[in-house]
Amino acid sequence: MFAPVFCCNFAGMKLHIFNPEHDIALAFGEANFTSPRAGRQLRNDLGFLPAIWAEDGDCVVVDDKEQALSGLKCLDGNIADVRLVTLEELRALAGEEKIDGIEPWGWDAAIRSQLLRHGIPHEMLPTDCQINSIRELSNRRWAATHLDNKGVYCDSEEMLVAVLADIPQCVLKAPWSSSGRGVRYKVDMAWARNVIRSQGGIMVEPYYNKVADFGMEFLALSDGSIQYVGLSVFDTNNGAYTGNVIAEEEQKRELLAKYVPKEELDEARMHVMDCMRERLKGVYVGPFGVDMMIYRDGEGHNMLNHCVELNLRRTMGHVAITLAERMNIKDETKKDTPRMRIYYNEGKYRISITEQ
Repeated sequence: MFAPVFCCNFAGMKLHIFNPEHDIALAFGEANFTSPRAGRQLRNDLGFLPAIWAEDGDCVVVDDKEQALSGLKCLDGNIADVRLVTLEELRALAGEEKIDGIEPWGWDAAIRSQLLRHGIPHEMLPTDCQINSIRELSNRRWAATHLDNKGVYCDSEEMLVAVLADIPQCVLKAPWSSSGRGVRYKVDMAWARNVIRSQGGIMVEPYYNKVADFGMEFLALSDGSIQYVGLSVFDTNNGAYTGNVIAEEEQKRELLAKYVPKEELDEARMHVMDCMRERLKGVYVGPFGVDMMIYRDGEGHNMLNHCVELNLRRTMGHVAITLAERMNIKDETKKDTPRMRIYYNEGKYRISITEQ
C-alpha cells in the first residue's frame, strides 16, 4: 500500500505534475517511454494547470516558469498560491524533505521512472506491481467486463472479423488511448491489426446516436472507500475533448434530467462506487472518473450508456468541478453558463474560461 503518495489530507507540501501523455504511456507500458510531440507540447504549454486543484503552499512542476506564469494569468485568480519548480529542482526539494506527497495527473511507469531519476525516493512512489495493476484496470477490456461497457474485446484478427459481422455499425478502440486518439469510426483493418499486435487486442463497441457526453468523477480514499465528487458535462469533437461546463452539481443534474431520470443517474453512480471500492483498495488512492453517454435508440428513446471509458487518473471533469468551487458558481438561473475550454491556437495549447 502506498497511501502517502495519494492521500489528500497532507499537512505539508504536495508536489503536482500535469503529465497528459499518461494514457499513451500506459499503452507503451515501459519506463523508457518517450512521449509523442503533441503530448510533450501539451505538458509544456499547460503544465501550470495543477494550480487549479492544488492547495496554497504546494509545488507544481513545469518546464518553463516564465511561460507558466503567463498561462496562470488566463485563470483570473481562480488558483492556489503555489510554487513553480522545474524537474531539475526536485532533487534539492527531495533532499530537504519538503515534499510530503506526490500527485501526478496519472500514475504510469514512465512518470515513476522520471521522478526516480530526479531524486524522489522510491518510498514515495507506487511499486511496479501497483503500476501494473493501474495499467490493467485502465485497459478498456476491464471496463467492458466490470462497468457495463457494451464493447467486445478481440484478441485476434479472426475474432475481430467474426464480431464485426455481428456489429456492422461500430467503433474500434485501442485498449489504451487518449482523448480521441486510438479510436476509429470506420473499420480500418490495417490499423486494427497493428493495434492487436502492439496492445494485445482491440475493442469493438456499438456506434451510438449520441445525445450528450458526460462523466461522473470520484475519489478513491486510503481507507478503501470511494467518494463521489460530482458530474462532468463536457464537449467533444470527433471523440477528442474540447471543454467542460462549469456549474454546480444540481444545475448539471437538471441538464441531464432533460434526457434521463435522475434516479437512473443515481443508480449508475452507486454501481461505479460499489464496483471500484472492491477493486481499488490497496491498489490506488486518488481521483478517477467514468465517462458516460446519453444516446437515442432506434425507437427514439433516450438511453444511458453507463461506461464509455474508465479514467483511473484525474480528469478535466475534476478540474471543472474545482473551478466551479473556486468561482463560487451557485446561481442556477444564470442565462450564461461558464465553460472551460482547451484549444490549440497560434502554435500553443491554451485554456480559457468563457461565458457560453
